[in-house]
Amino acid sequence: MWHELVRLNLVRIFYPCLMIFGTVGNILCLKILLRKRFRRQSTCQYLCILAVIDILFIYMRSTRYLYRYIYNADLRNASLWICRSFIFFSSTLSHLASWILVIVSFDRYFMIKNLLARRDAKSRVIQSTCILIFIVCTANLHYLNILGIHVTIQSPVVQINNNILNETSHTITRFICMPRPSYRAVFHLYVPIFDLLFVAIIPFCLMMFTNIGIIRTIMTTNMLCATSRKQQRNNRLTVMLLSVILAFMLLTCPSVIYICLNRLTSSKTAASNRKLLILDLLEALWYTKHALNFILYTLSGQDFRREFMKLLPCPRRKTINILTNPQ
Repeated sequence: MWHELVRLNLVRIFYPCLMIFGTVGNILCLKILLRKRFRRQSTCQYLCILAVIDILFIYMRSTRYLYRYIYNADLRNASLWICRSFIFFSSTLSHLASWILVIVSFDRYFMIKNLLARRDAKSRVIQSTCILIFIVCTANLHYLNILGIHVTIQSPVVQINNNILNETSHTITRFICMPRPSYRAVFHLYVPIFDLLFVAIIPFCLMMFTNIGIIRTIMTTNMLCATSRKQQRNNRLTVMLLSVILAFMLLTCPSVIYICLNRLTSSKTAASNRKLLILDLLEALWYTKHALNFILYTLSGQDFRREFMKLLPCPRRKTINILTNPQ
């Protein structure tokens, strides 16, 4: 059916392209944002951290689909350690990707309001990021305890001896990456609510609040006084940040909300092909956001485009250097 064909092409074509494009794009973001023009800005330092998180997120999420396509098995069922660590790191990265945007939004808002000192940017970024990682990892530690069960399966074995048919059973023990029976009800009820709140809804509300404050402050400042060159540069950096936050609101939030609500309302019966296709498309949309940073920065940031052009080989610049510095 065409549902299965679309889902197959997502795994066979989309996810490998996403891994390549996301890796190259985020590495370019790191290379440009760490240049002298940007690296002293706390906003750019947070965006560098976001680029690293996005690379790890894309690989963690895409690897499971590629493994299933190649080996026709779920990577999480390989062992207890892989099961728990894979889901722990996947959940941790999804939370970090949302909350690092919340932190950088508040940081930018306080910077525009002149409530933070620019000279303490590096230490502030390191401290806030370490605190965030500690809190998010602590909040996801339950995955290291409640997941993983061994299921015993009776497999029939047929033997023929002297034209006599003998049927016996063979016991097979398999590992399945799912919550233990005592935690199953809690897992299926509270974990989707937890992800819904802390990956999508609460970050969305906080970013909406800070974005409104940032836009109002910039508009008020531009109306009351003439915009200096430094202020124009800060405004362009703010537009870059707003473009990433807008992508989060348009791509991540709707996808995560639908996926979590589906986990809450889904019954024990098998999902239809149409629902599986919708879920796969929304997950692909969610993951795509983590590969779009380079495009968003290039389209919205004039200074980012200039620094990117400096990375490209320019024949005209080489010609001028040869003419001005003859040997």
